Amino acid sequence: MLRSLCTQYTKLPLQDIERLEALAGQLPLFAEIMEAELFIDCPVSEDRAVVVAQASPASVTSIYQKSVVGEDALRCNEPAIFQAIRSNAPVRDIKAVTQENRIVRQSVVPIRSGSGLVIAVLIQETDISQNIRQEKKLEALSKNFEEADPSLRSERVEDGNMLAMREVHHRVKNSLQLVASILNLQARKFRGTEVEKTLSENVARVLTIATVHDMLTKTEGSGETVNALSMLRQLTAALEHFVPEEKQITFEVTGDNMVIGSNQASAMALVVNELITNALEHAFVGRDSGHISVSFVSGKFFHIVTVSDDGVGFVPGQAAGERLGLRIVDSTVRGKLQGKLHVHSDEGGTRISFDIKNETA
Repeated sequence: MLRSLCTQYTKLPLQDIERLEALAGQLPLFAEIMEAELFIDCPVSEDRAVVVAQASPASVTSIYQKSVVGEDALRCNEPAIFQAIRSNAPVRDIKAVTQENRIVRQSVVPIRSGSGLVIAVLIQETDISQNIRQEKKLEALSKNFEEADPSLRSERVEDGNMLAMREVHHRVKNSLQLVASILNLQARKFRGTEVEKTLSENVARVLTIATVHDMLTKTEGSGETVNALSMLRQLTAALEHFVPEEKQITFEVTGDNMVIGSNQASAMALVVNELITNALEHAFVGRDSGHISVSFVSGKFFHIVTVSDDGVGFVPGQAAGERLGLRIVDSTVRGKLQGKLHVHSDEGGTRISFDIKNETA
C-alpha cells in the first residue's frame, strides 16, 4: 500500500520508498511502546500531504474509527506537518484536527533521504478533544454568567462607534509613544550601564504595542482586528533599526494572510519582539552576519508562529530561566494566547515556535 501511494502521489526514487517501507514495518511496535497513534505522511504540495502508513496501539482504544491511509493531510488542519517539512526540523506538541474531525496534539519529525532531503514525516498523535470540549463548556458557562449579570458584561462596540474606537487606538498609540520617549530620555542618563540596557529593552516593548495600535487605527471595519502577516512585517521592519552597526543581519517574514483580534495581535507582537531582540543580542555573538526569519502558519483551530535564526544557539534548559525576555514570552504565550512555547536550539541556530488559538473556530 505504501509503495503504491508513494508511486501515485510522489516522485520518490525506489531507495527512498524502501526506506519508508522499512520504517513502516516498525510502526506497530513503536505505537505499542509509546501508546500513541503513529503515521507516516508524504508531502504532495505546499498545502497537502498523503498518509502512507498508520499504526495504533493494541493496548489502548484507538482515537480513529477506521484507517486514514491514502487520505489527505491538509495544512489548515495539521500545520505542524508542513512546519516540520519546511524547517527540516522536529515540531512538537502542536494542536491539529484529524481526518475524522477530532482535536489532537501532534509531534512531527522529518524523515530524510540519504542526501538529507525531507521525503516524509513521522507523526505522533495524542487525543486532547476532551480537554477542548471542557474548555468550551467553561467558556460558555462564563459567558452565560456575564450575560446574567449586566455588571460583568464586557462592553460591545456598535457599528456606529467604529470611528470612536479607532480614535481610542490612536490616542493609546500616542500615549505609548510618549511613555517610550520618557524612558528613552532616562536611558540616556545611564549610558554604558545595565540600567540603560534595561530601559532600552522596555522602550522596544512599549513601541511594539504602539505599533499594533497604529495598525488598528488604519484597518477597515471596527478597528478590532489586524492582518497578522502585515503586522509581523511592519514589526520586523521597525526592529531592523536595532541591528548593531557592525553586523549584517537580514530578516524574512513568510506565511499566511490571516486576520486576528487586537488582543491577540498585541500579545503576539510582544512575543515576536522579545524573540527577535533576544536573537539580535545573543544569537550572533562573534559573528558579523546572520539571518532571522519569522513565519505565520494558519490553522483551523490553532495558528503557529515561528521565529528562527542561524546563530550560535544556546541551552534552552539553562537560558529560559535566566533571561527576562524568555520568561515574558512564556507567560504571554500561556496566559494571553492560550498556547504553548516550543524551543529548539543547537550549534546551527535557534527555532522558537508557539501556537495561538484561532478565535474564529
